[in-house]
Amino acid sequence: SSGINAEWSLRPGGRLTRDAEFKTINGYSLVSFSLACGRSYTSSNGDKKEESHFFDCEAWGKLAEIIQKYTQKGKQIAIQGRLKQDTWETQDGKKASKVRIMVENIQLIGNRMSGDNQSFSNNNQAQPQSENISDNHVDSQSDNEDEEVPF
Repeated sequence: SSGINAEWSLRPGGRLTRDAEFKTINGYSLVSFSLACGRSYTSSNGDKKEESHFFDCEAWGKLAEIIQKYTQKGKQIAIQGRLKQDTWETQDGKKASKVRIMVENIQLIGNRMSGDNQSFSNNNQAQPQSENISDNHVDSQSDNEDEEVPF
């Protein structure tokens, strides 16, 4: 049988709704965060409208460490990533699912006046399979250094 191999790639930009949550799982760095993205448009009857969308995001490896170190709630970023859908069965036997963005590239958007933008990429770093991830092996880690971005 012939199948279609389609990869979903997104490039949203917005602001972090909370500080990124960093953890180490089986030696891999993982960060998760939520990104708020807005859109303004004019409806067919001429009314100005605004929409807000919220996306759960996840990054691994060096990119996770960069996000944890250089972002915080309210920071404006642009990301590029692919969609990943997790499915499971709830306690009452119903099927449930959640879609999140697996971040592959990030652009930190700084002060508009200074032009302080930096881009980072994972460059196809290995990521553990989600089936092998166990919360029993999670170590929380925090990094409060105020170092400059090395670029």
